[in-house]
Amino acid sequence: MVTLLDKNKVIKNVSVDLNINDDNLLSILLERIVNHFKAEYDVDEIDNNLGFIFEDCLVKRFNRRGAEGARSESIDGHSMSYYDNENEFKPYDDMLQRIYGDSGQAKEGEVLFL
Repeated sequence: MVTLLDKNKVIKNVSVDLNINDDNLLSILLERIVNHFKAEYDVDEIDNNLGFIFEDCLVKRFNRRGAEGARSESIDGHSMSYYDNENEFKPYDDMLQRIYGDSGQAKEGEVLFL
């Protein structure tokens, strides 16, 4: 039996990780991530065992606030590079392909010989 993603636990863990107390903002960001995941992998339900993916993505989205359109930024010698939201699940895609099959980031391609 699949246990559904516990969004409150994800938010609580990220709040502790980031040492913040803004559950409303985290809830909004998490909902965007969940909707993106459901669309990307064509699923209606998400297993709670994948909660770590949503925690990681939520931390990344939270830290990126204010630089949403940027690919990188540098402030006082500190440089940050950002991923595109469209590649948000790419680090986990091999595992997700085993779970969900040929959906998500992996796309069928073709080889051309010239």
